[in-house]
Amino acid sequence: MSKSTGNSLSLREAYDRYGADATRLALANAGDSMMDANFEEDIANAEILRLYGLMEWVTSALEALVASEKSPSEETRINSVALCPTSAPFTTLDRVFSAKMDMYTLAAGTAYEATMYRDALKSGFYEFLALRDWYREASAATGMHPMLLRKWINRQVIQLCPITPHWSEHVWRTLMGNTTSIMNARWPTDLPADVNHALVAAGDYMNKLTKSLHDAEASLLKRSKKKGSKEAQLGEFNPNEPKTLDILVACEFPQWQEDVVSVLKECFDVATSTFDDKALQATLGQRGLLKNKKVMPFAQVTKKRVALLGPTAFDRALIFEEIDALNALVPYLMNNRGYSKVTIVDLGKAGELTGTLAAAAESAVPGEPSLVIAKA
Repeated sequence: MSKSTGNSLSLREAYDRYGADATRLALANAGDSMMDANFEEDIANAEILRLYGLMEWVTSALEALVASEKSPSEETRINSVALCPTSAPFTTLDRVFSAKMDMYTLAAGTAYEATMYRDALKSGFYEFLALRDWYREASAATGMHPMLLRKWINRQVIQLCPITPHWSEHVWRTLMGNTTSIMNARWPTDLPADVNHALVAAGDYMNKLTKSLHDAEASLLKRSKKKGSKEAQLGEFNPNEPKTLDILVACEFPQWQEDVVSVLKECFDVATSTFDDKALQATLGQRGLLKNKKVMPFAQVTKKRVALLGPTAFDRALIFEEIDALNALVPYLMNNRGYSKVTIVDLGKAGELTGTLAAAAESAVPGEPSLVIAKA
């Protein structure tokens, strides 16, 4: 958009066409850097729909919360909002949701203080909305926790207020029933000093696993249609038919990976943050590790992680309980993904495996379980 092309808008014209809040959202989204900001009309139109959709959902959520308060020991389901009993203890999913809320609120606050409004929108609105969508879908079988849902609504309205004051005021007073203006509301004070990295890592792991599962289903479907393949002999795979899932979880890394990491540590100069590639190649050869074709690709990936994260990347131990994260996902996998049975196999306790499970177990490492999908 520019005056030279004749498609520019005055502030009054933008206000008349899109309204004040959608205009402010589009302007905030135009960017904070030294590059020229560009008002995108498509974004302004999209924000009108996004704000309206959010307001409608918040209305339904508040109705569900009122109903939940009347029956705190019972589940509540109104329209698309499902709530667990208010008295229910927090699950792993709940704790992950709460930790990620804190992370995004902290990031949004930091961005606002630095007047980086696009970053504030990214953390305080777009990622905050995506987090709600994930939590709503993941907890569909058991319901969202009323305390956390109310916390999310309260924070979302406050986080948007600097950019969409009219929308936020309407939701704050008309829908939420507050008697004073949102302009008198304070930034959330129940924030931790720092992000709970273990719970955030668990949430990222859950997202990664569901994506891996989607990719595995697509790959299995493709292979089952290929003539002459092993999968085709078993019949075409239909993801909508009853199916089972085995998740094989490794408790330790393969010894060859540990050996490679040990050599990488020896050849890493902390002062310069560089690797001695000649010494690395020679040491790997002396210890017979280069016979394994997987060694060099693994070493290159590890070097890139060290370059990005520093020496802490050498420590690959998980900072969350992998089995607990998987157990929290089982209701979602059965309710939303159509699995009639989900089995979590702890390879550290499973004993000897045979057939497909034994083959799949070879590729499982901590944080990256192997998935075995079969017809029920």
